[in-house]
Amino acid sequence: MAAGSDLHEPGLALHIEDLTVRYGATVALWDIDLDIPPGRLVAIVGPNGSGKSTLLKAVVGLLRPVAGHVRIFGQPISRARSRVAYVHQRAEVDWDFPATVLEVVTMGLYRRIGWLRPVRKTHRRAAMEALAEVGMEAFAERQIGQLSGGQQQRVFIARALIQQADLVLLDEPMAGVDAVSEDIILSLLRNLRDRGKSVVVVHHDLSTVRRRFDWMALLNRRLIAQGEMHDVYTPANLKAAYGGQMAVFADTDAEETAPSERVGGQL
Repeated sequence: MAAGSDLHEPGLALHIEDLTVRYGATVALWDIDLDIPPGRLVAIVGPNGSGKSTLLKAVVGLLRPVAGHVRIFGQPISRARSRVAYVHQRAEVDWDFPATVLEVVTMGLYRRIGWLRPVRKTHRRAAMEALAEVGMEAFAERQIGQLSGGQQQRVFIARALIQQADLVLLDEPMAGVDAVSEDIILSLLRNLRDRGKSVVVVHHDLSTVRRRFDWMALLNRRLIAQGEMHDVYTPANLKAAYGGQMAVFADTDAEETAPSERVGGQL
């Protein structure tokens, strides 16, 4: 499925139409049409600089597109914000900020509590329950910057849990984490999916994407393809997205091979 879906817009977790985003004179995304059904674990993949992070930022309103629009469960972000949780790239977070793990998770409730209102015992209890769900309750009083990369990502997933968001967007949550942490993070994301949440992940490693996700959008400033993994993960689509920027690695669960990015940095 290279363009739209036959689902009506209110039935989609995410509907993007004719989206174009520029950084000055540079086109980061061009005329993107993307429809993501609810209840999927989605990988957004493409070569470095293809606009994957830009796409998530445009969805949550951190970047203003020059054309097109975004709808979340049929509504603009201004009306659907309470249904969305967004986890930044780790590199974009100030890890020296003097906040404990418990405080970071409780921040997920601020829209409900109100920014100038006190955090009460019931809110802290809910935050502890979310931390327990991701196996991080023992670190509640630790400063967030003292954790490992995988632990930090689990804390931000706990914050998404406490928000009770229906659409969870994560930008490279597996970047810079060890294999054990990656498996834990993916297990947590599958659990969200199994609860009916829609989980959209910018993912860089195509050697594992087919085994770990069930839906895929392949991007290189334009949308190359979108849909169920077995429909999109094809040699023709991968070549269209990656061209010559491919190194081949074995997929341990399949006979075929998959490309993985060589060059660092991305939009």
